[in-house]
Amino acid sequence: MTACAHHVGGACTNALALPLYGSNPSAGVCRVCAHYEGPGRGLGDTVHRLARATGVARVARALTGGDCGGCEQRRKWLNGKVAYGDGGNDAHTVYEEGDAGDEHG
Repeated sequence: MTACAHHVGGACTNALALPLYGSNPSAGVCRVCAHYEGPGRGLGDTVHRLARATGVARVARALTGGDCGGCEQRRKWLNGKVAYGDGGNDAHTVYEEGDAGDEHG
């Protein structure tokens, strides 16, 4: 089970994630999904939310022509280095093995 807002009744409802992971992703896939919206999995999620809330993400997209220059890779890396809660020690391994797709801001 995942705490993501898009995980409803055991199925993913996010139109952007469906083509990447299908309608019934595992908890491990939800843990690394770029479209995840739930409690922070780690420091990367916190920085991501802060960048969106302050407008930094929008500025980065504007300056880089829509590609924020590796935001999702940095988010995954930070989540792997400083994981919250039960993400624990396996978070970094899951990130390396999984493909978190692409989402900017």
